[in-house]
Amino acid sequence: MTSIAFGGGPTLEQRRAFAGLKYGTHVPGYRGYCPQIKYRVGRTYGDNTNELAQTWDHKQPAEPVGYVPIGVQQSRLPDSSGDNRYTKKMVPGYTGYIPRMVFKYGNTYKEGCDVCIDEFLTTKDGLDIKRVDLQRTVRSYPKLQAVAQDPKVRDELNKYRDTHPTRPLFMEDRKAFTEPPIPGYKGFIPRIGTTELGLGGRYHTTTKNGLESFAKETMHHFAVQQEPIKVERGDDLVKMPSYARRLYLHDGMIPKYTGYCPQRRFNFGNTYGDTTRSLNVCKHDMACYGDFANTMRQSAPV
Repeated sequence: MTSIAFGGGPTLEQRRAFAGLKYGTHVPGYRGYCPQIKYRVGRTYGDNTNELAQTWDHKQPAEPVGYVPIGVQQSRLPDSSGDNRYTKKMVPGYTGYIPRMVFKYGNTYKEGCDVCIDEFLTTKDGLDIKRVDLQRTVRSYPKLQAVAQDPKVRDELNKYRDTHPTRPLFMEDRKAFTEPPIPGYKGFIPRIGTTELGLGGRYHTTTKNGLESFAKETMHHFAVQQEPIKVERGDDLVKMPSYARRLYLHDGMIPKYTGYCPQRRFNFGNTYGDTTRSLNVCKHDMACYGDFANTMRQSAPV
């Protein structure tokens, strides 16, 4: 007798006879769904499932071939091809999304899936038919023609110009920036949400004040940006060459200066100002550290 792994082994009847199970009895340990099993107590699992199997065999006949749940068209449910997602005979335990499944109650998983898939496919096909019908209707109507070159439009505009010489023909001027919007406008209005301009007034008044204040600030900043930059320097700085700009001052560096100071990390026990004043880059009186280094190099013994 070949093993079960290679397609052989005992048949279902032989294994049932070997275990001594009655007809309809589930093997103890079976964790699948068994109707009404949770309402039975006091007997073994085998006896309860045997009685339930006999009861259900008399009360509920087997489903006929080609059985389809109520409300489901058999032709609507596609067969599984390995790529399609929604098919008939959905396996319980599938955790993916099934359209409208959350609104179905009282049926088995298979029946609920079949009904939902049928409704989904029917609705989808109906919308596709409506879309195609709308496209066909749109194509059947003639296309709109531009009226810019229509002589009738030209004559009407000339007539309007003759009868209304003072009014502009088109809206040539844009709306003023400081003109408040109509009540109900939900867009952003500057300077009325975080200042006193938006308190204690009507919408028209507050929006006008906010827009005028914002316009004044904008014009002020624009005027400041247009002014030329004036740099006042002393005579000693003007006479210095372009490379002579001291970064490390003779008076020392200000505390909390986060820049780099050479040899600073090797000094301890003094304040930040005393430490920086004692460094070579700060204690010299030259225009820059390069001049100081050249002087020290020239004065060094050969």
